[in-house]
Amino acid sequence: MIAATILVVLAILVLTNRIAGKTYVGKTLLAFDYFVSVLWSRDFDITISSRCGLYWRKGPPAFWHLLHVVLNALQKDHCEQAMAHDIARAQTAIRELS
Repeated sequence: MIAATILVVLAILVLTNRIAGKTYVGKTLLAFDYFVSVLWSRDFDITISSRCGLYWRKGPPAFWHLLHVVLNALQKDHCEQAMAHDIARAQTAIRELS
């Protein structure tokens, strides 16, 4: 039941983010994604979509495989784009903090 709820929430986040983009709503949804990632995996620096992409590269457990298929069906290369965004965000933070 929890996994199904997470899938629905992520699907809503993906669809809403496509509409909201870099607006306040979009940024709030991204922050929520990080928050859920912390609750779920105790990892605060990548989104759930990025985590899904990382698991996909390693031969994912069934849940992550399903999540990868669903997210990429909603948006082409969603997980890969999420990983690229998280890398860019981290590099920007490094530049700003240096």
